[in-house]
Amino acid sequence: MSQIIKQRNLKPLIAPLFLLASGFMFGQQVTSDTAKVDTKEIEEVVVIGYGKVRKSDLTGSVSSVSAKDLAATPSMNALQALQGRAAGLNIVTAGGAPGAGANVTIRGGASITQGTEPLYIVDGFQFDNALNIINPNDIESIDVLKGASAIAIYGSRGSNGIIVIKTKTGKKGRVTVQYNSFMAFDMLSKKLDMISNAEQYVKYQYELAQLQGKTTQWSNVFDNSLGIDSPGFYTGAFNRISNRYGSAPALDWQEKMLGGTGLTQNHNVNVSAGTDKTQVFVSYNYNKQEGLLQNFSETRNSLRANINSELYKGIRLDFSSMFTSNSTNGGGAYSGMKKILLQPITGGTLFSQDQLFNTQTFADYSSLDSSFDTENPYIETAASTSNRRARTFLANVGLEFDLLKNFTFRTAGSYNWTNSKSTSFSDKNSRAFLTDPVNTGINGSIGNSESYRYQITNTLTYNKTVGEKHKFTGLIGNEIVYQENESNSMRLIRFPTILNYGLDDITNATVADKDADRSSFSLLSYFGRVNYNYDNRYLLTGTLRYDGSSKFKDNLWGMFPSAAVAWRVSEEGFWKNSKIDNYINDLKLRGEYGVVGNNNIPNNVFRTNVVGTDYPTNNTIGNLALVTSSVLGNRGVEWESMRSTNIGVDLALFNNRIKLTSEWYNNNVNGMLLETLLPASTGYRSKFINIGSMVNRGMEYTLNTINLKSENFRWSTDANIGFNKSKVLSLDDGRTFRNFSVGSNRAGMVTYYATVGEELGDMYGYVYQGIYTTDDFTQAANGTLTLKPGVVKPASGTPRPGDIKFAADNDAGDQFTRKMVKIGNGTPDFIGGISNNFSYKGFDLAVFLKFSVGGDIYNATKHSLSPYALYQNVPSEFGDNYYHVVDPNTGQAATSLVRLKELNPNESDRLWSLGNTNSSYITYPSSYYVEDGSYLRVSMVTLGYSFPKEFLNTVRLSNARIYATVNNLATITGYSGFDPEVSAASGVTVTPGYDNSSFPRSRSYVLGINLTF
Repeated sequence: MSQIIKQRNLKPLIAPLFLLASGFMFGQQVTSDTAKVDTKEIEEVVVIGYGKVRKSDLTGSVSSVSAKDLAATPSMNALQALQGRAAGLNIVTAGGAPGAGANVTIRGGASITQGTEPLYIVDGFQFDNALNIINPNDIESIDVLKGASAIAIYGSRGSNGIIVIKTKTGKKGRVTVQYNSFMAFDMLSKKLDMISNAEQYVKYQYELAQLQGKTTQWSNVFDNSLGIDSPGFYTGAFNRISNRYGSAPALDWQEKMLGGTGLTQNHNVNVSAGTDKTQVFVSYNYNKQEGLLQNFSETRNSLRANINSELYKGIRLDFSSMFTSNSTNGGGAYSGMKKILLQPITGGTLFSQDQLFNTQTFADYSSLDSSFDTENPYIETAASTSNRRARTFLANVGLEFDLLKNFTFRTAGSYNWTNSKSTSFSDKNSRAFLTDPVNTGINGSIGNSESYRYQITNTLTYNKTVGEKHKFTGLIGNEIVYQENESNSMRLIRFPTILNYGLDDITNATVADKDADRSSFSLLSYFGRVNYNYDNRYLLTGTLRYDGSSKFKDNLWGMFPSAAVAWRVSEEGFWKNSKIDNYINDLKLRGEYGVVGNNNIPNNVFRTNVVGTDYPTNNTIGNLALVTSSVLGNRGVEWESMRSTNIGVDLALFNNRIKLTSEWYNNNVNGMLLETLLPASTGYRSKFINIGSMVNRGMEYTLNTINLKSENFRWSTDANIGFNKSKVLSLDDGRTFRNFSVGSNRAGMVTYYATVGEELGDMYGYVYQGIYTTDDFTQAANGTLTLKPGVVKPASGTPRPGDIKFAADNDAGDQFTRKMVKIGNGTPDFIGGISNNFSYKGFDLAVFLKFSVGGDIYNATKHSLSPYALYQNVPSEFGDNYYHVVDPNTGQAATSLVRLKELNPNESDRLWSLGNTNSSYITYPSSYYVEDGSYLRVSMVTLGYSFPKEFLNTVRLSNARIYATVNNLATITGYSGFDPEVSAASGVTVTPGYDNSSFPRSRSYVLGINLTF
């Protein structure tokens, strides 16, 4: 199968696919009694804040993912397994490197400048970064809380949504041992098309050198240092190139660096045992992923134990603990794809192909052309290493007492400790050493951090049924959370070049920078919830939470109420007594409204900190001075709040074969916590204030169907789709916009705007309109070129054929003045996933597709590959089609419009020339680099076989299954980069769709086994 199937506009493609699938499902005919579905699925239990509820009694907006769904995707972590599985949940990985992070948002997030990460609750306790740490095999279920009624019980921490994770516990009965293992072979799923022919590459280099006045430097590398004043140097240049490089080999850097196979192995063992009184669950997981790139890998060990016991009648104990150790080589990210792609594919007459790959050529190339900035990636990944080690310990304990007849009291505590260490080291083969061997030299850094959190939660629950129709549940509670963080770091330079033991011996290194920090945070909360159920028809939920946060001074407390109602229409007598009940088995209407908060700001922003510095006097350093920090404190800063409205419909059709949930939501965020910039005259850079507002509004649909079901065959489908649109309503100090620049000139810079009245994610730059052609000019007898009337004039100077042309942006509409305009938006119109599951006797087949439609991508990788330095490679798209100015007959630039037109057939379709003017223009953010990021990905295909009971009895197994999986099988997209699913910039809400040298996502071929003893 083709690695990437290109489809320029996916909007008319993906939506019909989804609707076609839905229409097919709704069109199924069910008449046979044997096809009826077990209705016990309606009684599924959903975990909500400080409790659980039957799914049929749910009033809030919640999406659930079961352990079965997670287990269907062999993955390193739950983040990967959860992608595309829940409506409204958007998980975008930063890249394909082992240990790479991800941006997680629910319904677009609830902030512009502050974090949008949802709150993670594991077995009732807060646990940061839970999806990346907890072993997916230990997870029983994941519930994504989205509506106000569901999240308001968490008050100050719920505005970005909540992901509730329930881990597995022991079961009553005999000892059960499960062993799950898989091995994955990772391969590069796509290569970018770069110039791969040595002759074409050297001719391109010659033209670049000629137009930039660097012909001597070109000759030093490609022409045996032949002097440019030698007879026939110019006129014979192209012939010499053809003779020397016509059959010369070319180095494929992508194949050399990423063309191998990375091995991932996962081993998981768990033991479950239990009596009527006590159940125990213990699991161990080992996971190691080797990256496609050398020195990039991730290793994780995880040990978890759960105990549930009834100590006495009415007194229950639950205890769980977890220890994980994670080691990431490469730091979890790689920004060097540009370096791989730009490498010379031939060393010419200066380097052999072996030397080109195996030696650090950076010093040689950069000495010939100072613009050359791409060190040998093979040498650099060995010479400059980055590693991260993290250990996490978690212990939870709870006691539950049945009091009187209807009361249950629970007290629970949690302790969470995390320690991490990050190191980096660059030896004498690194670019850092070669660039500055005296002042920087061999260098490294060490960073340590440690944090702990404890949480104590007390709840009292009341359950009462009056008669047979009135059911009351009440909950009151209080909670204390305390967290302390401590960190220190130092940067070391000038390690000795001999007897160098790296970071194991820093005695003879110089400390360039050092830093230490310590902070703490506490939260005190009181909360309550009331649920009322009348005859399983009318449902009411009311919650109230009162939070006090140490992050505020004068406005310590915040109150967050919510209310939700639901009407199960299908339980009404008029419904049950009609024929419609034969077709529509369940219909529930839901509505909720509430307020939730956000205190996601740094600690102590209410005060102006004082820091130490050095104040030289009389040309002498070493005099301690105290200065205020650049951030001005604000005692009046207060809670950010979000007012959320949600209306939902739950529908079940044809004996529950088809279940559809649809949601409409409107989330208004007010008093946003923004770090606003201050005038320089104040002496401060910024301060935190509450000002500005935004709204997220959207629709979500979740569809579950059983399409076919017989004695031996079953086909079911789960699909979800989410639409979200944001709008900025106001900003600080009456501003109409705030901008956020990402990247740098040569690395692909673009500016995002948050504009009042507009959607988040707007990209700003200049509109690319192709190039100036010979038809845009008149030429005088002396060779002078003049633009014809009506042709757009550049910002300055007189252009030449082949120069980049940007759209006019002045009032007269005749000149480009470098006024930035909107060139794209990185926020998708909608996202979702479709899972089809088939089973026939012992065989099972799962096909999972995920999609994103409408979001643009700023291809900063492509931007950084635009020609700007001698010796660097370029995409074949450019190398095959750039505007030729150098005449191969003369070996020098053509000046005649007639000759330029002859050199460039179909010149209006060509890309820009290699002249100096364009070397400046390509640093501009341009619509040329904005591409449609829509995609439809065949994310996973799994074929499994479960052995029959007769065989299992023979080998004394309870269950045995083998399977084969292909992850990232194919992607339909019009995006020209490695992968359209990318988020290389931090702050996914305001800077979505930025792709800058991200590590490509691999295709995995997986073999696995599941055994139960």
